[in-house]
Amino acid sequence: MAKGKKKKMRAMMERSDLISSLPDVLLAFIISFLSGEEAVRTSVLSNRWKTLWKYSYHLSFDQRQILKHLIKIDNQNSKPRSRLARDVHPKILGIHPEDNAKLDTVAEASMLIMSIMDKHIGPLKSCNIRHLGMSCVNGDVVRWMKKLLEKGVVKVSMGLESYEYFITLNYILLGQAKRTLDLPFEIFTSFEVLELNHYCFITTPSLDLNQVLKTLTLNQVCVSSNNFQEIISHCSSLENLTLNNCDFSGDEVNIDSSSLKYFKILDMNVQKMLVSAANMEVIEIESIICIDKDLAFETPKLHILRVHNDVKRIGQYLRTRDIIEICGGIVVSLSSHITCI
Repeated sequence: MAKGKKKKMRAMMERSDLISSLPDVLLAFIISFLSGEEAVRTSVLSNRWKTLWKYSYHLSFDQRQILKHLIKIDNQNSKPRSRLARDVHPKILGIHPEDNAKLDTVAEASMLIMSIMDKHIGPLKSCNIRHLGMSCVNGDVVRWMKKLLEKGVVKVSMGLESYEYFITLNYILLGQAKRTLDLPFEIFTSFEVLELNHYCFITTPSLDLNQVLKTLTLNQVCVSSNNFQEIISHCSSLENLTLNNCDFSGDEVNIDSSSLKYFKILDMNVQKMLVSAANMEVIEIESIICIDKDLAFETPKLHILRVHNDVKRIGQYLRTRDIIEICGGIVVSLSSHITCI
């Protein structure tokens, strides 16, 4: 009787395992929705699943999740200032053996990410990585991006852990060092779609005939206005630009690009802004503070303008009417086909 029940249960399980009847291509697509380490774990399901994760289209990593248990203990046993100092100046400070073990664990997590990338066969199209500040300091982020280029990845999203805890403290220099991403320009422009989150961003623009960057999104990124202007002027393939709550550390922001077609700016505070883009077609503005009300658009081909304001903070932002008047005063004489939404 017991044997009969086991046999019946086995038959039911085989019938209910519909997912294994799917083709490998579809299974690899499904695995793409898992985090990198979870995708690798599917290899233990059966011989057939052993290498399926290596053909997924997307990889996603979260260093904080990988080290979740260690970080929880660390946060309980140390102060924010000591954690920042340890991350930024581990060798100078004379780290305890106990802390060295923690640093080694972070390094192991970084190597795990690199190892998964190495073992992936492809075609890998996109990758999303959220990481700890130490990976900026020790150069892991740049190494990961170089590896993704080798793999032929076209869409990348890189982001630093949430950094509110050190912004509110008097440890700005340490915090800024932990956030700083010094990225070679040839890497920056070699992905078709790039998103950067929570960095102090540095790069040295140069003429690069092989650049392919078409879509750039900067979320809560700090970059000097002069450096930003150089970056945009050297991105000859850039068509789509989104700026979300960025800090340009300067009085004036100039965006001069003949390739730009779409521009979105949201939750920004600037002194002045000039956008000069001969082929710009769409502008979206969501809640912008422009202290001097010096917001200018030289966009003769603009035909769609979308404006939205946060009604809870309406007094702080440029009014929708003001923005439309600013844009209209420049553009209407050049084009009568503007749609304001």
